[in-house]
Amino acid sequence: MDSAEDTSIAALVQVITGLRTELSAVREDAARQREDAARQREEDRREMARLVKMIEGLTRQLDAMLGEMRQAEKAELARTRAEAQAIAAAAAARRAAAGEPDPAPAGTKPPAPPRNSNRSKHGRGELPAHLPRETVPVKPTECDACGSAELLARDEVVSEELDYVRAHVRVRRTVRAVCLCGNCGARVTPPAPPMPFDRASCTMAMMAWLCFAKCGLFLPLDRLRRDFADQGAQIASSTMTRWWQRGADLLLPVAESVRLSLLTGSHIQTDGTGLRVVFPRQKASPVKGPDREGEVDETGYLQHRPPENGQILFFGDDKHAVYHFTPDKRGEHLETFLTLGVDEAGNAMLWTGTITADAASNHDRLFLDGDRIESGCNAHSFRKFRDDADKAPLLASRAMAFIDGFYKVEAEAKKEKLTGAELLAWRRARAGPQAKAFKAWLDAHITDLLPSHPVRKAMQYCLNHWAALTRFLEDPAVPLDNNASERALRKVALLRNNSLYASGEDGAVRLCTMLTLIQTCRLIEVEPYAYLVWALTRVVPHPDNRGLTAADLTPRAYKAAQQRDAE
Repeated sequence: MDSAEDTSIAALVQVITGLRTELSAVREDAARQREDAARQREEDRREMARLVKMIEGLTRQLDAMLGEMRQAEKAELARTRAEAQAIAAAAAARRAAAGEPDPAPAGTKPPAPPRNSNRSKHGRGELPAHLPRETVPVKPTECDACGSAELLARDEVVSEELDYVRAHVRVRRTVRAVCLCGNCGARVTPPAPPMPFDRASCTMAMMAWLCFAKCGLFLPLDRLRRDFADQGAQIASSTMTRWWQRGADLLLPVAESVRLSLLTGSHIQTDGTGLRVVFPRQKASPVKGPDREGEVDETGYLQHRPPENGQILFFGDDKHAVYHFTPDKRGEHLETFLTLGVDEAGNAMLWTGTITADAASNHDRLFLDGDRIESGCNAHSFRKFRDDADKAPLLASRAMAFIDGFYKVEAEAKKEKLTGAELLAWRRARAGPQAKAFKAWLDAHITDLLPSHPVRKAMQYCLNHWAALTRFLEDPAVPLDNNASERALRKVALLRNNSLYASGEDGAVRLCTMLTLIQTCRLIEVEPYAYLVWALTRVVPHPDNRGLTAADLTPRAYKAAQQRDAE
């Protein structure tokens, strides 16, 4: 009995000893971990202090560099002024010795009459001279001092203000005289004026206004309906929809002619943006027109088709703006737009030249065969550095300064009105050395940052697309950026805000047709509404329009016709 109790006690003592040993080990590990954590916190604190000191030192260095630059600029300005004053003093001394009077500086205007000191220096400029003037004579009836009516005209006070004459709806009544020939007795009736369709209740001017207001001024048709109602003309929204759709359908071949004219050039800019397409319910057997193909539900309508997120592509240059709708964002739609035809083997013949585009993946397939050359957008690279400049201010500001130098060179060339070979020589002489310095700077400093750093990603973007970004040094027709395409797509954004979506793929194509013609008019400085009236009047079948093709009805053809009429 005693031996069993002694054995149990010994076992318990052994367990307690083991637990104490394990507890001591756990305590030692915990103490060691606390020491390691404290040591790590101390190292982190020292690293943060080192980085803060480094940033402060770099900031002081930058301030010193900027101060030296300002001092150098001030010294250069003072030296230039001193030289100019010395030259002027020497010339004045020579004239005084010869007894000649001081000449007036070249281009000096005669002294202006004294002006009212209370008037601001920043007054309005002259109103456009080409606008029509309506003169409203105003003459006093009696003297303000004595009341006498004997007044003698002595002078005039003329002022001009911009006035607005509101457009109004009217009814055009055409009366065609029916005559009988006195020789043979035949009945002679003059042809009716060109109409959009048979028994149309609108003129070409009304149709042109609806097309321009919707796709040029981005006004919803319901807003136009209310404006017509305020003038006493009740026109249903469905009627106006049918009118403007007819106008777009008539001008579709003309927009296609503008596309072919664009593809005759050697350079194109392109970009794209989204457009939601909603498919309306349609009867399978409409009251007018042929039956529509497709699966029909029990109510007699075509099966519902869910909305799609399509895309509007922009293609253009200095004189063309072409909008093209695609149901999705696949790259093959770009090739479809650039297709000129097929060869004898049935293969598509694509346009060849230089394309300025963003570095999007759907554009890559255009450059695989080498027939098309990629031109990049320096504005994109600039924005990448600008958006993350706060994360590495020194490197980002230096990169932006390099890119800004390209734009300064281009601005000077534009001021000198350089084109062609002269512009290319100007770019190579002034922007070429800057590009080499920028490339060397990127290679030298890209490893200063981690690969995941946003500014390093921007630097890597420039290196990856260096050949495309500097394409403007090889071709004078290539711009520095793709901003023209982005500005053109703002029209689509305004259209989305006002119309929200396109009614089916046909509706999206109609929008692209009108955007193409209206924006092309604005590029070549042609009044869009006047052009639409001119084109719609000539696009319909009529005896006066025989022999006209779509190429004869483009905005460029209209501008040439206006110039011929002016001569």
